[in-house]
Parts: sequence; structure tokens; C-alpha cells
Amino acid sequence: MHKVLDDIVVLSAARTPVGRFRGSLSPFDAIDLGASAIGAAVERAGADAAAVDTVNMGMVVSAGYGLAPAKAAALRAGLSPEVHSRVVESVCGSAMDAIGLAIESLLAGTAKLAVAGGMESRTNAPYLVGPTFRRSKGEHKRGDRLRVTRAGAYRFQLSENPEQQLECTGLVDPTTYDGLFWPAEKKFMRQYALEFAAAHGIKLDDVNRWSAESHRRAKEATEQGLFSEEIVPCGEVDRDDLVPYERLTRELQENPADIASLFNSSTPADAAAALVLTTGAYAQRLGARPVARVLGYARLDGPAAEYLVAPVQAAQLLLRELEGAGRPAEFTIAEANEAFGIQLPLFHDAFPGVEINVHGGAVALGHPLGAAGARITTTLLYAMKRYDHRLGFSTICYGGGGGYAFAMERDVRWIL
Repeated sequence: MHKVLDDIVVLSAARTPVGRFRGSLSPFDAIDLGASAIGAAVERAGADAAAVDTVNMGMVVSAGYGLAPAKAAALRAGLSPEVHSRVVESVCGSAMDAIGLAIESLLAGTAKLAVAGGMESRTNAPYLVGPTFRRSKGEHKRGDRLRVTRAGAYRFQLSENPEQQLECTGLVDPTTYDGLFWPAEKKFMRQYALEFAAAHGIKLDDVNRWSAESHRRAKEATEQGLFSEEIVPCGEVDRDDLVPYERLTRELQENPADIASLFNSSTPADAAAALVLTTGAYAQRLGARPVARVLGYARLDGPAAEYLVAPVQAAQLLLRELEGAGRPAEFTIAEANEAFGIQLPLFHDAFPGVEINVHGGAVALGHPLGAAGARITTTLLYAMKRYDHRLGFSTICYGGGGGYAFAMERDVRWIL
């Protein structure tokens, strides 16, 4: 799937800091984070909050948040109760899918001013209990239903033998299961990554070298405040959580041969990001100044086992389509989500001469599942501005097999 565009512009973008599991953003759930990103993006666009008619927010783990989390975040950000809203779940591609759906609404004329992005809280994701026993013990038989009694309007508690019942069931972590496990083949994404690296001869030394560079760049950017312009603080938290250097060193010492370790792969994180999009004509009507034009986007689906290379393929597809439409151009900067450091040699081999993840990537910063695509696209836009790049792209993989890519142009002809 691909689309080459003429008239879609980005008015603004904002993101929260990225927080580690049980880290600095622990007090904020996904709706809190989403509201912060949405509110900041709308304010930076100089738009009337009441004029936003569509909000799409990627979110992988929405269980336990009540109904309509995207609308809840929009309302908490000060948008109108009349705003159309939806949660988009396309695993790690959720936020980019949310942006793509917003663009389609703008092109169809069903929206004029749209917010799109994603929100996720690894820390505040609930644990899930199945309705039936997973194993037998005593009088409780595998397959029987748990014995519960009502404890509130939407809460239940175990009605008898709670310890024994808990031994017969188990808690499911939805971040791990819904975000990282492919039920069709009963495999975690990490297992696919290990098999992919072995099959394609990807060397541990190359992965670790690029991963170390990701950590170095992220640390430098954080210390120098290079992310500050794109980040909206949450309470007093105004910078990303980075894994302490001592822990990274210990990880390398304890797992020197692991090609998908804490040192060289991302971990689920807490964050939100949002972009405000509209048509060029409507931007002129508002008197707004776009920060970029969306040149096009592409989504590519394929085998789960090949998901790590899918973002490279999606970006290549998009660039070919732009060239086929008579728009050959030299892209000089990119943000490519680092789900695993295994991808880093692929990115650098596929796009020589392109500055990739100039401030580090998800290996260092963390991976906020449903918000990841909007986070990297926001970072891309601010990096394009800071380092004066005219053309850039963002790209991401997602579990189950696939990749998304967006191409952006920052040009004085479009900065009205």
C-alpha cells in the first residue's frame, strides 16, 4: 500500500519524554500522556482546540482504560466533546497507521484539522486473568471457570480458596502478549529476531557497535538538551529515561554473546506523541505555518519472520513510488525505529549517505509500542529543522510482519 501526496501538511508535533518501566512517568497513565502530547501539539499549531475535528491515537494495550481512550485523552487535552476519535491498534505501527488514517480523512474531505499520534504506558498496563483454570489442583479442574463474586460495578474477587485458585490460573502481561507475541505461530518477536540474525549472517560485533552509538548519541542529546524543543514535560519530568551506563556495562559483561539483550535491543516504554495535520489550502485559510509537507507514505505487510527488514522495504517502496511519480529526490536524514539493534546494520547498508537516528534511537530511548511511530516522526521533524535538512523519512516495523514509512519535506515554499 502506498500513497504519493500533494497537499497534506504538518502544522506541529510534540511528544512526552520516554519513560522506563516503573520509571519517571509511572504516575501518568496512557491517557495522561496522550492528553499532554495532544494539548501541546494543538497549542504549537496555533490552532483553536475546538476546530480539531478528528483525533486518531495508536494504542496497543488499552485493556482496563475504560471505553474510548482516544476521546478521553482528547477531552483531557481541552478538545471539543464533538471531536471524532478512534484508537488505532496495528501493533508497533499503530501511530503511523493513525497518521495514515488521518491523512485519508483529510483527502476525503471528512476532516479539516486532524490530530494523529499514539500513547502507551508500559508501567500502567494491567495484568489479565483468564476466565478458566489453566491447570488442575484439588477440586479445581483445568478448563473450569474461576469462582468469583461481584465486588463492585465492574470488579470481581475470588469467592473461595483464593490461593488455590490463583495457583490454577495465571496472570497475563498484555504488553508482552499483545505487543510482542505472534499467536499464529506461537513465537515472540525476540525469537524471530534471533532466527533472522542467524539466517542473514548479521554479526554481533556490528550490532553492538551500532547499539553503542545509539546509546552515546541519546546520552549526548539528553545532556545537551537537544530533545527539549520537541518534548512537552509531564509534571516535573522533562527528559527521557536512559538506562544507566553501569547497567549497560553489566549487561554486556553478563550476556556478551546475546544479540538481542538489554544493551542492543529496545524495551517497551511509556510515552505519547502527536502531530497536527491539515491540507495546504486549509493551512492558508487558518494563516498557519506548516513545519513540513507529507510527500507520501507506504505500508508493507509480509511474513512475521521477516518483520525486521520490513521498514527498509517500506521506505524503499515509498522512495521508488515518489520517483515514479516524477519526484526523484535525495533524502538526507531518517528516523528508523530500533526495535532490535539487529536492524541497525540493515538501515545503514540500505541507505548509505543518509543520517540515521542522529540523536540515538529506541535501543537507547525505549519503545513505547503504540506511540513509537509518532515519536520517531516527531523527532525527525525537529532534527530536520535543527540541522537544516529538506527531505527526510521515518520508518518502523511491527509484529506479525510489516513496516510503515513516511516521507517529509521541509521547504520554504511550504513553510507559509
